[in-house]
Amino acid sequence: MGKLVRLYEDNPNERTLREVAGALEQGAVIIYPTDTLYALGCSLNHLKAIARVKEIKRKENDELSLICPNISVIADYAKVDNAAFKLIKANTPGPFTFILKASGAVPNKFLERKSTVGIRIPANRILTELTELTGCPLVSTSLPVSSSLAEEDTVNAELIWEEYRHSVDMMIDGGDARLLQSTVVDLTGDEAEIIRQGYAELMQ
Repeated sequence: MGKLVRLYEDNPNERTLREVAGALEQGAVIIYPTDTLYALGCSLNHLKAIARVKEIKRKENDELSLICPNISVIADYAKVDNAAFKLIKANTPGPFTFILKASGAVPNKFLERKSTVGIRIPANRILTELTELTGCPLVSTSLPVSSSLAEEDTVNAELIWEEYRHSVDMMIDGGDARLLQSTVVDLTGDEAEIIRQGYAELMQ
């Protein structure tokens, strides 16, 4: 069974953050809060952990994205021109997923024959400090719903833990989430295209 830890976004405990960072560096699969829903993920550095995330996600495993601590890290994993950089800077940190052309630093195990990567910079202090500690993006995907965990239940930390405590190595309980989706923006073409309109409006 995995381990449940508690972190408060307004003042995350450094010792607990380091415990989670250490687990990620050892290949742990974790559940964590974002600025929208809870997410499932692992370190980008661990291919076996990525495979586990995809197994838990089941057939929806093409929805993986990367969580980065800030905009300066994005260029290491994706190709960003000046227009895309300005748009991302104007809308982050925040509830947006930006689709960009992947760089060679993204492993094939993550891409699975795709040439693009989703990038997120959530407005969540826990994730900012965690990814800064590990020095590596978090692989991220939404939690799959099931017969015992409906979509409306994925905001409740207690119900999430009850469902997944035997499937993951650790969960960060950051309190109840909001049943909101990120806005997905495709930046691979000549102009930004909104693929999914979430609760936040894109500032051009």
